[in-house]
Amino acid sequence: MTLDLTPFRHHPIGRATAGLVTCVIATSLLAGCATAVDDTGDSLAPDHAASTDDTGTSDDAATDSTRPFPHITSCEQVTGVIPSFVSGMTLVGESIADDGVLCQWSAPDDGPFASVTVSAADDIPTRDALAMQGKMLHLTATPIDDPRLDGVGGLGIRWTTDGAADSPGYSNVYVPGVSIELHDGRHDDSGSESYAPADDITVTVALAVLGL
Repeated sequence: MTLDLTPFRHHPIGRATAGLVTCVIATSLLAGCATAVDDTGDSLAPDHAASTDDTGTSDDAATDSTRPFPHITSCEQVTGVIPSFVSGMTLVGESIADDGVLCQWSAPDDGPFASVTVSAADDIPTRDALAMQGKMLHLTATPIDDPRLDGVGGLGIRWTTDGAADSPGYSNVYVPGVSIELHDGRHDDSGSESYAPADDITVTVALAVLGL
């Protein structure tokens, strides 16, 4: 999937924003910091409309095990369901497509910054496959154990440079048909760095965005 980066041109570009755009192009997104997440926003209900082929037959039966892609029309809509995750930040970039959504936020004055990427996914990757991918990326894949994911047949992974929760990285949540990637970024003496949100925040934000 190729995300359209044109919308970024319509926002003022600061240091954090420029870093985010650079990381998107390099396929290594940076993102924002959050310490608490609530689920008081309206969830993004997936589009459950069944498709019909030219014979008039619905394909519901073939997709019962796959989560419909969330009906996301703007990143302002995403902001509304994860207010605590992006608290103090403003939307600085977005790209909306039928099978992929990228939203980026940033706080002023070298404050925290965040990104959420939602993508269509054919299958949930196995943990062995993710571990192999981690070796290729020089990252450690740590499973996120959360009963909320078990209840929807999902899988959570925290990617970090050395397996420690406070090391640079990001997180993924996979449910049948959809994946979501979260980055929790901040500035320090060495520059800008991306981190995985805390595991419980990762699951809360992902399920809110996916409308589960």
